[in-house]
Amino acid sequence: MIAILPSRIAQSGYNAQTIVSEKLASADSGNPLAIGVDIGATAIKAAIVGVHGDLIETFHEPSPRTASALRDFVHSVLKCAKLPVRGIGIGCKGIIDAASSRVKSLPGDLHFLEGQLLSEVIASELPVYADNDARTALIAEVLWGAAHGRRNAVMLTLGTGVGGAVLVDGAILRGAGGAAGHLGHVTLDPRGGLCICGNYGCLETFFSSRAIESDYWAHLHRAASAKLSVGSTGHLPDTEAIFRAAAEGDESARYVLDRALEYLGAALVSFLHTFDPEILILGGSIAAAGPQLIAPIQDKIAQRSKILLGREVPIVFQKTVGYGGVAGAAGLVFLQQHFLAI
Repeated sequence: MIAILPSRIAQSGYNAQTIVSEKLASADSGNPLAIGVDIGATAIKAAIVGVHGDLIETFHEPSPRTASALRDFVHSVLKCAKLPVRGIGIGCKGIIDAASSRVKSLPGDLHFLEGQLLSEVIASELPVYADNDARTALIAEVLWGAAHGRRNAVMLTLGTGVGGAVLVDGAILRGAGGAAGHLGHVTLDPRGGLCICGNYGCLETFFSSRAIESDYWAHLHRAASAKLSVGSTGHLPDTEAIFRAAAEGDESARYVLDRALEYLGAALVSFLHTFDPEILILGGSIAAAGPQLIAPIQDKIAQRSKILLGREVPIVFQKTVGYGGVAGAAGLVFLQQHFLAI
């Protein structure tokens, strides 16, 4: 387990996170503490978090592959807490029943958690709260980040897949079965490719790391003009390399990204029309592209949504990057126990 000593999320612009050492008044009863946990496909992160969003201590390991490994990780974090904590908050992919902490659906490497109550898996005397990881990322933005003070916001996390979360009149939108906000699975083309969710032509099949990388590979396979190639290990160029190649004039990279961005822009206009948010936040690994991501389509989005909305909605990047999902998971504790409110 890797531990980073007392620190705080400090921002420089929208996409940069710097860990800045500082003396925290962690003994101050005015700064209640909680454990935040973010279970990802490749890594699990955790932190002891203060009510102001400060990270007292952070931890990460490769993602657990058994329930007992998850339990051991969380309990090892608890042992590091030098002061009492109020509870444990967990962000996890899939369909999560926030009322019970049950994982209703979770395909892929973390399938072993499907059907489980995370509170029972963790087996702690502390209260355990859980929600979808995109929602915990949005909670961090509402409490401490780009959406602070807002009551209506949409967040899209752009990475290997596409996650989404929505805040409506100060409440996180969860839906009747907990599946609301899966914005990556709106249909853009009913004749499109099969998606992991079972639908066809989802946003995720057109704009995600997997979609961009596979489209670029198709260009390589056709011997189209391209500056990148398959490495000696057989690995395909990743999304970061494709963005970089596009900036350097790679014709295939430019075409792939232009097409992907057209689909993203169409989806964002639909989300603006559906939810009428005060702000739209882009997060996830692809958001690290910064202006190269949104600048080509920002004017088109404004033009296509302004007539109905009567204004231009700010599209910004996630501020609480890195351990933002962890902080948001801890935010579940602070919200449920009424230390904070939206």
